[in-house]
Amino acid sequence: MALFAYRCALARWAGALGLALLSLRAAAQAPPGWVLKLTPQHLVLSGLWLEAERPRAGHPGQTFTLGPQLYWGPAGRPDVPFDPANINRDRTVRGAGLLGQHRFYLGSQMLANSAQPLGFYLGYGPQVQVFRLNFARQWREEIGPNGLPYLVFGPVPTAYHETVLRYGAAGQVGYQFALTGRILVDVYAGLGLRKSHSWSDFGNSQFRSGPSDYAHEGLYFPAGFKVGVAL
Repeated sequence: MALFAYRCALARWAGALGLALLSLRAAAQAPPGWVLKLTPQHLVLSGLWLEAERPRAGHPGQTFTLGPQLYWGPAGRPDVPFDPANINRDRTVRGAGLLGQHRFYLGSQMLANSAQPLGFYLGYGPQVQVFRLNFARQWREEIGPNGLPYLVFGPVPTAYHETVLRYGAAGQVGYQFALTGRILVDVYAGLGLRKSHSWSDFGNSQFRSGPSDYAHEGLYFPAGFKVGVAL
């Protein structure tokens, strides 16, 4: 009788182990897929930030992301209030960038029918950007009869240019969740350090008003949200 009970218990354990292995195998065979995202807050700087995220093969709690960036349109200045007397006018930007990231998800949540992890994550990665900035001036400097410089108001026909190369790296903490179906929301904040080099028609960069400006360098705090769709 004791032997029979022992064999029944062994059979139950074997069955449970088999079911667990089958579930792990099914999870491992889930399609890795891609998640494509848009970061809308950069539109105020005429920047279109996209991102593709894919789980790392054999490591379900890790992903790699690659984010191409395109800038085209009016140059935004969110760090400073609008000033009609600002010497630089009609600013435009053209540019491109690339952002990469390696992520570690801290939980075991997965998107339904996908290997895409969800929940809290830690991420880190580099970024590089190149900008071509154009602007005009309605004030010009002239030397008066007494040899002193004067600012004279009037249209200046010359268009001025500045080129910026910016690069750095940042670490982030974030939370990604499924909004509905295969639509995802990714909320994040972090700390980064970057360096910039500028080549301007003037001695100093005209685009270093604050951490959101195009030629900013030093510490910055990336934060925002992304909206994506799982393919």
